[in-house]
Amino acid sequence: MSAAKVSVSEAVARAAEHSIREENRLIVRAYGFIPVTEHFLRDTVKQILHKFARPELAPALSVILKELTVNAAKANFKKIFFAEHNIDVHNPEDYERGMRMFREAISEQMSSEYGRKAKQANLNVHASFDFDKDRFIIEIKNNLPMTPMEERRAREKLRQAMQCTDMAEFMMENVDETEGAGLGLVLCLMALRSSAIDPHLLTISTNYENETIARLEVPLHREYLPRRHRWRSPIAS
Repeated sequence: MSAAKVSVSEAVARAAEHSIREENRLIVRAYGFIPVTEHFLRDTVKQILHKFARPELAPALSVILKELTVNAAKANFKKIFFAEHNIDVHNPEDYERGMRMFREAISEQMSSEYGRKAKQANLNVHASFDFDKDRFIIEIKNNLPMTPMEERRAREKLRQAMQCTDMAEFMMENVDETEGAGLGLVLCLMALRSSAIDPHLLTISTNYENETIARLEVPLHREYLPRRHRWRSPIAS
């Protein structure tokens, strides 16, 4: 693939460079996850980490960013797919049937097609980068809530992934693939551990109304106390 095919416009690139230089929050909106989006987000992460002299974190954060963004886009695609096939998300049996159909339908062609459909339906994914010399916060948000059943399953997969230290063992012990095997979460948490980042700093939440957010707060030096740790601290207000 030529460089021209994986590059954003000069205006977008300049805007991103300005945000990074001025340490302004940067938000990227997408409807799918095509190569140009992946390249731009990965390059943005590298630039931010280079600015604060932490380039060694780029491989791990790029892996996590891709996984979370793809998951958010797939959640939007699933919403459209279920509506097209009259799947009742509140009926467990119908939901599982819909998930089997959805997994079989996933392909590169589907990503392109459903990216267009997501744009028409105003179902988007926001990748937010908030950063300074102390911390780098990545938030991946899609404007679609999880149902209580979906949230329970997501939290269970996160709990299982948190306990996992071996990918093969996880695959053997977790065979429920209704929401996928959870291997992406295991990969994210292993990437965090490999970079000496507390995996508990990755959280997934929904307001049950209009959004789901995956959030990762990365300390850029040892003295910084992440928000999650401040809540736990007896001296936190």
